[in-house]
Amino acid sequence: MKISPLDIKKQEFATKFRGYSPDEVHSYLEMVAEEYDEVLRKSRDLEQKVLMLEERLDHYKRMENVLQETLITTQKTAEETKSNAEKRAQAVIGEARLEAKRITNETGEKLSKIHRQIADLTAQRDAFAVSFRSLLDSQISLLNLIEKKSAMQPEEVVPIRRKADLSDEELEKIVSDFERKIGLDNSDSNKGGKDN
Repeated sequence: MKISPLDIKKQEFATKFRGYSPDEVHSYLEMVAEEYDEVLRKSRDLEQKVLMLEERLDHYKRMENVLQETLITTQKTAEETKSNAEKRAQAVIGEARLEAKRITNETGEKLSKIHRQIADLTAQRDAFAVSFRSLLDSQISLLNLIEKKSAMQPEEVVPIRRKADLSDEELEKIVSDFERKIGLDNSDSNKGGKDN
C-alpha cells in the first residue's frame, strides 16, 4: 500500500491510559511526513533530470546524423566529430547514472532509517505493554496477599478512613505500617515503582 506525506500527517492512533504523548507522536509523524515528502520531491527531480538527459542524448544523436550527411566528403573530420559527440553523450549519461545511483542510495538509506525508527517505536510500545502488564500482575498479587493476610489477622486490621480524610503523610505511614505487619519489605514494593 502506498502512503503519502498527507497520510502520515493524518495518521491517528488510539489513546490508551499511560500511552505515548499524542503531541510527541504527532510531532514525530509530522517530521516523518516532511522527510518522506523530501524523498518524493528528490525522486521527481531525478526523473526530470533523466528526461532532460535523454532529450540531450537525442539531440546529440540528431546532430551526429546531420554531421554525417553534411561532412561526407571529409570523412576524417566527420569521424572525429562523431567520436567527440558520442564521448560527450556518454559522459553526460555516465554522470546522470552516477547521480541517479547516489540519489537512489540516499533515498533508500532514509527510508531504511524511517522503517528502523518505526520498528523501534513499535518495540518500545510492546516493551511498555509487557512492563505495564507485569506491573499490574504484581499489584494484583500484592492485593491478593494483603487480602489473605487481612483475613488471617483480623485483630490487627487498622481502622480504615476515607482517603480524602487522610494527609499524604498519614497515608504513607499507614501503608508502611501495614506492609511491616504483613511481612513485606521495601524491595518488593519498590519493584513495581521501577516498572513505571
